[in-house]
Amino acid sequence: MASGGPDHHLVGLDVTPNQLARARERLGLSLEAMATMLGYQGSQRRQMQYDLETGRRAIREPQRRLMEAYLSGYRPDDWPMSDSQ
Repeated sequence: MASGGPDHHLVGLDVTPNQLARARERLGLSLEAMATMLGYQGSQRRQMQYDLETGRRAIREPQRRLMEAYLSGYRPDDWPMSDSQ
């Protein structure tokens, strides 16, 4: 699943909002689904993810680590179906 492109290794790096958005798109997830997988809850989770991807909210280390795991192929039991499936 992970192709090893420039967004593949995100841990410990200053991840840009654009890199985060491209990684989410590579995973085939909507803003809301990705927000849920990064631990955001509630009715504003889509907005929180949007804010991450536009630079209005800081991308923290736990979020980078989760993205690294997801790009490496890890899928938790509650992984959503992608929008294209």
